[in-house]
Amino acid sequence: MTVTASSGVSNTTTASTSTTKSTSKDQFLKLFLTQLQNQNPLEPMQDRDFLMQLAQFAQVENAEEMAHTLQKLQTLVTATQATALLGKQVTALREGEASPVEGKVSAVRFTADGVWLLVDGKEARVENVLQVNG
Repeated sequence: MTVTASSGVSNTTTASTSTTKSTSKDQFLKLFLTQLQNQNPLEPMQDRDFLMQLAQFAQVENAEEMAHTLQKLQTLVTATQATALLGKQVTALREGEASPVEGKVSAVRFTADGVWLLVDGKEARVENVLQVNG
């Protein structure tokens, strides 16, 4: 039985996600505080407007948490896919090489750069698998 890959799985590091998360939070808080400091004392912000902005902040925070959770889920799915390939015959592209490598997956390695398979003694990224043979 032959199974061919229809799409690859990419692996993104969480360092950039957490940096973006803190940056957007900081930007929102700075903007909010600047608005409070520079409001007209004779016409202060209405309670309703204040609550709406706090609700928007909560929505931004929830969206960032959901993105982080989805990133964790993607990492887990990639790890599961990779370990399921142990002992299987695969064809995969290697970084910087024109011809694919074929062979049995003998090991899986997890790094900050992604998930790597050891195929016939050569490493290939799990998302570069072209074909899996039972």
